[in-house]
Amino acid sequence: MGPRLIKALTRFQQPIFTLMRGRYQGPPTLRLWTTGRKTGRERSVLLLYLDDGPRVIVVASFGGHSEHPEWWKNLITEPACRIWSAKRGSEEMVASELKGEEREEVWQRLLSMYSPYAAYQEKTTRRIPLIALTPR
Repeated sequence: MGPRLIKALTRFQQPIFTLMRGRYQGPPTLRLWTTGRKTGRERSVLLLYLDDGPRVIVVASFGGHSEHPEWWKNLITEPACRIWSAKRGSEEMVASELKGEEREEVWQRLLSMYSPYAAYQEKTTRRIPLIALTPR
């Protein structure tokens, strides 16, 4: 699946996510709002997430493409963000990338939740970032 198709599917999924109030079968999903690094405008994307106590973990996989997703580039520039999920409600968060042993432990948990992440990692030469979103 190409980057344009991924973006189009996300645009299609967002109204459905809103209409269903985030409640549907499958891995837990949240809406993430970031500040656009070029425009300064608020941007949103739907992402699978892993509950990890007070924080949530999201994966900047972009379907295994060679570039990082735009939302991750936005968070590198401005780590303050907000999320909404059916389970957690709305939260103000701050983003940081997981590294080292913690990343590896969380990666295994993510693969148990959503096995296609392994194929995404095999498809790309970049190391897919795992991002912890921690309440502000």
